[in-house]
Amino acid sequence: MWLLLMLVAFFFNGCGVFGLRILAGMGLSETHVNQYLLYFYLGGFLFMALVLLRQKMMPNLREIGIGMLMALCSLSGTAALAYALGNYHIPGNTAFPISNGGSLFVVIIGGVLLFRERLGLYGLCGCVLGTLAIVLLSVS
Repeated sequence: MWLLLMLVAFFFNGCGVFGLRILAGMGLSETHVNQYLLYFYLGGFLFMALVLLRQKMMPNLREIGIGMLMALCSLSGTAALAYALGNYHIPGNTAFPISNGGSLFVVIIGGVLLFRERLGLYGLCGCVLGTLAIVLLSVS
């Protein structure tokens, strides 16, 4: 069940963020982003609420707090992406890799600095290739 939920989250997160590019392309970023983000996150909340109700599970207060903090970080990052796409007209091939790569680097740096995780050869190669990909995609 966990793998299925991760695949659903992966698919809808990609589709949902791509909708920001559609809004920017249609010139609706200044008027419709807040509503779009509301429905995007409300949909995910309702989906998980239904899954939890169906399985008769209730998250504890710590899980709710961590989830709210994660949602706040996700919402602010997605809103910043929408702002960059709409107001500054940053091309999608630049904004999306930087957005996704930036959040990945924050997680990596947090793991290394806060939890003393070691970054192996594959991890280092992934960071270098990811950075190279962002640079190559951003060059016009």
